[in-house]
Amino acid sequence: MRQCVYNANLIEDIYSGKLQFATESEATAIYCLKDYFKCGIGETFMFVDCGKCTTDLTTRKLLVENRLDKVTARIRDFCGSKLINEEFIKFLRERLGTCAIDLLKENNYKQLQYMVKNFYQHISIFTGDDKAFQYELDIEVAPILLQYVSEEIKETMEEIDWVIEIKYNDIKKIFDPVVDRIIRLIHIQLLNNKENCSTIFLTGDFCVNKYLQNRIKNEFSHQVKDILVPALPEAAVARGAVIYGLSTMYDRLKCVISSRLLKYTYGVQYYWKSSDDLTHDGKNCKFKTLVKRDTEITPDQTFSFNFKPESKQISESFAIYYTQKHNIEGYCDEPGVNRLGILNIDLSDVQLDCRSIIFGLTFGKDEIIALARNELNRQEHMATFCYPDDDF
Repeated sequence: MRQCVYNANLIEDIYSGKLQFATESEATAIYCLKDYFKCGIGETFMFVDCGKCTTDLTTRKLLVENRLDKVTARIRDFCGSKLINEEFIKFLRERLGTCAIDLLKENNYKQLQYMVKNFYQHISIFTGDDKAFQYELDIEVAPILLQYVSEEIKETMEEIDWVIEIKYNDIKKIFDPVVDRIIRLIHIQLLNNKENCSTIFLTGDFCVNKYLQNRIKNEFSHQVKDILVPALPEAAVARGAVIYGLSTMYDRLKCVISSRLLKYTYGVQYYWKSSDDLTHDGKNCKFKTLVKRDTEITPDQTFSFNFKPESKQISESFAIYYTQKHNIEGYCDEPGVNRLGILNIDLSDVQLDCRSIIFGLTFGKDEIIALARNELNRQEHMATFCYPDDDF
């Protein structure tokens, strides 16, 4: 966006304050909190934005004068409503044959898209409460399919007049892989939060769906006081951006820091296998240095390393430590080594030997950001930590 502004010769508008940028997470938060009067100063809120392609979870705290603190934890994963369409196509392959659906997709893609769109519109009212709920799929809405199915399937379909009854359990089977994935992300996000979450806001195209809303409320209502869906959740980002442009909610003055020296050495302790002896009184807690004290850093500079999980590993915890020692070859439980925090990540989606996780620490103006990115499926986990008292 900044490059587009530069190309349009509008760069002066940025410096003059006429042109402002807002992130999607900021816009969502502004929209959700605008009409939510129960919030109190210091309360922590989670925003679960389920769109078509991605689900983004961010946690923020409310400050005085209705100002929002920076994100304290964030997760992004590619599990939006688009995956419902993919599960539906998988269902069609099971009923009509993989070859038939492949031919339809290759030669008559619009007819396949029409079937998918029609299905999604009809099951948008699915709540999970009515076990008699079903959807009748008339295959003749894609007439070319009749030519693509095998003789055996054609005979079966003729007996039921080319209408497939997609029943309650079939629809749950289509929804649950995606919904379960989102629920797992919320569990991880709550685990990464350093303070209790008072409210969860559900926004985005997918959060219009009552079944997703009900599953989340049933799962977390005992843990979170309020789980709310604002009016028009699918328009939260757009409307929040407009409110942002019309309001003075944020102080837009930025403190510019050219560079500074770190007063601590920062590193992590995590569980891994190696030819080295990593045990220490029966503990696997060796300190892995990411950046040493007295290193000159620039704003938002990142120090990272690559981590390869085991093939059947479904989770990981990165414990972050700091010490005044310049060179440390020891362990995390040694005197003078202090824990800053922990980032928990989910690895249950893709359990392959080729997985690679990039973990890094980014040193911002007034916070340290821990980020873990799965290079195979692009899933991200993030948490923020305050600097030690005398290192900012």
